[in-house]
Amino acid sequence: MAPAWLQSALVSAYGLRLRQLRYGGIHNAFLRRLTESQWKPAAYHRDQQLSAVNDLLRHAIARVPFYAGRGLGTIQSLEALREIPVLRKPEVQAAGTQLVDTQVPPRRLLRVYTGGTTGTSLTVYSDRSALQRNYAFFARFRRWAGIPPGARTATFAGRTLVPPDQRQPPFWRSNLAARTLLCSSYHLAPDTYDAYLDRLAAFRPGLIDAYPSSIEPLARRILEVGRSDIRPTAVITSSETLIPAVRDMVLRAFQCPVFDHYGAAEMAALITQCERGTYHVNPEFCVVEIIRDDGEPVEMGERGEIVATGFVNPVMPLVRYGTGDLASWADEPCLCGRAFPVVAELGGRMDDVIVTPEGRRVGRLDPIFKGLGSLLETRIVQDAPDHVRVEIVPAGELRAADRKVLLRETSRRLGPRMRIDVLTVSSIPRSQSGKLRTVVREIDSQDR
Repeated sequence: MAPAWLQSALVSAYGLRLRQLRYGGIHNAFLRRLTESQWKPAAYHRDQQLSAVNDLLRHAIARVPFYAGRGLGTIQSLEALREIPVLRKPEVQAAGTQLVDTQVPPRRLLRVYTGGTTGTSLTVYSDRSALQRNYAFFARFRRWAGIPPGARTATFAGRTLVPPDQRQPPFWRSNLAARTLLCSSYHLAPDTYDAYLDRLAAFRPGLIDAYPSSIEPLARRILEVGRSDIRPTAVITSSETLIPAVRDMVLRAFQCPVFDHYGAAEMAALITQCERGTYHVNPEFCVVEIIRDDGEPVEMGERGEIVATGFVNPVMPLVRYGTGDLASWADEPCLCGRAFPVVAELGGRMDDVIVTPEGRRVGRLDPIFKGLGSLLETRIVQDAPDHVRVEIVPAGELRAADRKVLLRETSRRLGPRMRIDVLTVSSIPRSQSGKLRTVVREIDSQDR
């Protein structure tokens, strides 16, 4: 394996390429438009959404084979979207490139793999312009959090940066092109917390961007030992449900506001917290519906499924995409002054974590399934302190090569002391609420 300094150099080179893809071209002009439009009245946004939906429908009918012959046409109101059937993830998986704009040259197609709350892999196709629009929204969100362009950023995400059995730092790599410290979420353990905190103190990030399950143990450690040398401008969380107790702990530990957001690689929905702490649907990004099991819209305050129609990626248009995630509406406007739809609660994304024999708490394991399109459903179950079973429902016969990938990627995250079995099952049971829990711990243990 290459030394850490060389790996950081390679990461930085790749980071430079990503920076050019995400922030060149139309990014800055689109961000200026978003900066202005956020203060427009609600009626303006609804008119713009209706226009954007109809543009998307015309585009899909004319250029995307999947939508041919499905009876789509222009609509007279956003409420008329309900007449279009909900698009489910298995349909997207089965459609493959039939959901892709036929007039985009293959050389321009970019692929992103996502696991999401169902735990199954999905290939999302986009192009450079779509990525730049997408990242313009995140740039606006960072401005809400008080983060200027180019701020030092420390991230904790689902990347495998270092070997799983490594017990000594560094557990991070540097992306110099983005002034970012990439920290492994898989090596957080009681005997490594201080090493992470020392590195964060030396790095002095303006922003910490992390899964709640990654930032929570570090915040707990800071409060235990009374450290005060890590003071970012903000902490941004995503990908897991941020419960109030964890938010409060992070706020007290880092002495800065915490901003949560909901989004995914499908580029179908984006919900972000403003400086008042309110969850807002970004209306220039998407139309979000929240529906009951019977397909009808929920009442105010009633929890239902997020169904989204996204505007930023016409390369792979998703019309009324069922996310499988839960939310509820609020009926009070936000004091921030933005006339965006307000979400009262985000829920249904709380994955359990796996606790390794070394005491590491590992969450957000769906990246192990990325790129394996032959899997319909998956679940990881810990049934002993040193054993997990990876349950899979394959579309057909599981290839031996795919089984090896699952074993390798799971081991990379959970370490060599964890025994792993891959089991083929006919179906995976749902919870009482109908949700598929992708990570389940069946044992009691000392988590902290």
